[in-house]
Amino acid sequence: MNIFKIVFLCVVFVAGSAFTPGQLTFEKIQQKIPRVNMAYERKEQYIKMKCQKAGIPEETFGNMFIRAFKAEAIMEIWVEKPDGNYAKLDEFNIYAESGKLGPKRMQGDCQVPEGYYYINDFNPNSNYYLSLGINYPNESDMKLSTAANKGGMIYIHGKQASAGCLAMSDYYVEDIYICAVKARNYGQHKIPVQIFPFKPTEENFALFNQYVDCAPFNKLWRNMAQGYNLFEKTHHLPKVSVGADGFYQFSDTEVAAAK
Repeated sequence: MNIFKIVFLCVVFVAGSAFTPGQLTFEKIQQKIPRVNMAYERKEQYIKMKCQKAGIPEETFGNMFIRAFKAEAIMEIWVEKPDGNYAKLDEFNIYAESGKLGPKRMQGDCQVPEGYYYINDFNPNSNYYLSLGINYPNESDMKLSTAANKGGMIYIHGKQASAGCLAMSDYYVEDIYICAVKARNYGQHKIPVQIFPFKPTEENFALFNQYVDCAPFNKLWRNMAQGYNLFEKTHHLPKVSVGADGFYQFSDTEVAAAK
């Protein structure tokens, strides 16, 4: 049995039962991999300091989500605090992203997806250093794209090179990977990833309409902006679903809980 099968069996065992002292957790399994262990040695204290500054108890690292803006080439990490509000833990430059503004719709278009996704893979032995897989194509992509082959294998990774992925520096991707490991370790099985063409403010919509043919994507972008605005208003992560038409539907979890 090779090491990857051993790791997989350990993860399944841990996920199906309560942790006990000394038991291998997802985080401990990841730290047994040399690249991840070295990243922890370099960055764990820095992340703890960031958590303390943001009012996030590092010992119970809460739910998190990743938000990226293609035009601004910025990626953010937000983490839920004990009061249920999310605080921005950190912000990083995206070093490479192929294609142009607009969603990914087919294999080979080299587009970075746009929409609401989640992390579906941890690859600590990637050819691109450390990699976090994104569940493209999601339900919205499947409904809005007519292509026979919609593509896949989209990651957040290091090495500063992109063919449809969000490529970070190796230095920054360590922080992102460690945060995702901690969130997964404390029970978050689907870490949301929101990818926008730009920060969807009215000022930016007006600005980009001057330089980009937004007409083919405007309906999707306006739809995505609803979730962005809801989060900006409440700092609670809205519940996201996909309608029969392929567009996103949002519900304010804070309001829903009060009803």
